[in-house]
This record gives sequence, structure tokens and C-alpha cells, in this order.
Amino acid sequence: MANFASAYLIRGDDATLIGNALKDLTEQLLKGENRDLAIEEVNEVNHRDESGDYSLDSLLTAAQTIPFLTDSRVVVGRHMGAFSKKQMIEPLLGYLEAPLETTRLVLVWEKAPSQQRLGQIPKSLLEVVQRSGEVIDTRVGRKTGTWIRDQVAQSGVLLDKAAIQALTENTGEDVASVQGVLATLKSVFGQDTLVTLEEAAPYLGAAGGVPPWELTDAIASGNAAEALQKLKRLRQAGGRHEMQILAILHGHFSRILRLAGLEIRNAEEAAHLLGDKGSSFRAGKSLQDARKLGNSQSKKAISLLSDADLALRGQSGLAGDIILEVLVARLSYLYLA
Repeated sequence: MANFASAYLIRGDDATLIGNALKDLTEQLLKGENRDLAIEEVNEVNHRDESGDYSLDSLLTAAQTIPFLTDSRVVVGRHMGAFSKKQMIEPLLGYLEAPLETTRLVLVWEKAPSQQRLGQIPKSLLEVVQRSGEVIDTRVGRKTGTWIRDQVAQSGVLLDKAAIQALTENTGEDVASVQGVLATLKSVFGQDTLVTLEEAAPYLGAAGGVPPWELTDAIASGNAAEALQKLKRLRQAGGRHEMQILAILHGHFSRILRLAGLEIRNAEEAAHLLGDKGSSFRAGKSLQDARKLGNSQSKKAISLLSDADLALRGQSGLAGDIILEVLVARLSYLYLA
């Protein structure tokens, strides 16, 4: 069994960056294990006791459960921001002083959907995790330019100075988009290949007169023919690369999957969960799609996107346009099932 810490705490101020960190960490912790057997997630719904109050009982029960047919278990505690008061986390502190050796506990400090604001992490919790585990900090802070340069360095993509500057200017407050852009550039140009501004420009979000939401709206309508027309316009009029369109679709359906299966009452709660700032309109559309698709179909959408990603990398031998057309048609049909 790999040598992993018994506890991890993920913190940050952007839901997408937190989600990316959680995905990367769980993939590392689950390496070689059967995901269906080895991971359990506890969220706000599970944190409520019979009286509707927040309780850590479900999380601690999961953490103290021994593995079945696996060497270890990964227990993910979402929406831990509900436990910002010191007295609320005392049972958790007790567990962390003597954790189960076969459990990898991942605590995600984020707002619960019903919360208006995210409280501070209790100092006692930070200290015990720093002592026995690892705190993963995804906060960007005010030094956005420095953070973006760090992300570029870690990505394996080599951008010239002009390309990094353009990426910083196009990002604005949407720092979560940076990792998606870099993943797209890496897929297209490969690792350790110098990419100039001229080469990177079509992937930085400025190109294209066809808004991506026209494609995702058409897919959500279940009308495959209309969705394919929007795809064609996005490709031809917008000049979007196949991998860029795939990244757009993956981001769209990842938001839907995050909401699917949760008891979210309205767009405002969805916006809090997704970390959207300002208007809750986009979150409301994601919530509407999550209710249409449900958890099972949302997972199928992500699976279709993963298959398309492999195909675009050359595993199928088909042209990129054909791969995207098949993908868009299949995603549309999910809404009719």
C-alpha cells in the first residue's frame, strides 16, 4: 500500500480550483483500487441529523469503516464549511489524533449549498492536519499574474512571454479557466514544446463569434440536428479547435455532475456550491440540466467526453470533426432518455 497521509484538507476561494484539486488528489489516493469499493463521499445532505442540525456522525462512521475487498478507503468530506465553530469539530479532532490506518480522509473546506458565506477554518483543525497530514491550498489571492506563471510552469506547457501575458489578460477574474486552457494547449502541442502567442491565441478564449452556450443549450434541448448545426458554426465561424470545444463541453457537464443528485432548492444555492460570483443565471441553467439528467446520465456524459478525449488523441483513427459530431449527438440523446 502506497505511503499516503491519513488526512488532507483542501481549501480555497474558487469552486473549480477546489474541484480540480480534489479530483487530482482522489486519483492519486485511489491508484490501483476499485473506485466503487474504495471511495465514499459525505456531503451536506449526510451531515444533517434527524433534527436537521449539522453533525459529524456520518463522516466519522465512514472514516472508521474498515475496507472491504480493498487495501484502503478514501472518505471525502464535502461542505466542511458547515463546521466552522470549534465545538462542532471536536469529535473530528479526536478521530484525527488516532485515525484508522486504512482510511485516507479528505476534508474539503467549502460552503454548503445552504450557507450564505464560508466561515474560517478552526485553527485547531488546521494544526492537527498540518501535523499529521497535508493542507492543499488552492487560493490565488491578489497575485494573479504570479499564480498563472506558476500554473504554466507546473503544467509542462512552455509559453513565450507574450502568450503568458495574453493568458493573464484574458483570464481576468476567471482564474479557474487557466487550468482548462493549459490542459487544452498540452493536448494540442504536447509537453515541453514552446508555444508562441500566435499559436496559443485560438485557445485563449478571445476567438470565435459563436457563443459556446448556443451549443450547450441546443444539446440540452435534446435536438441533435440543431446541436450539430451549432457545432458546425462554432467550428467554422468561431475557429475553435476540437480540443477547445471538448474542454468547453467538459467544463459544462462537470458543473452539472457536481449538482446532480443533491437536494438543491434554487439557483442561488447552486451558485454558492459552484462558486459562481454575481448573477446566478448560469448556475440556474446548470441546476436545470442536473435535474433533467440526474446523477446516472450526468456520469454517462462525462464518460462520453472521456472517450472523445482519447479518440481525439488518435486512438480511434477518425477525423476530429466526426468525433465531435458523434459526441454532440450522443450528449443530446442523453436528455431524451
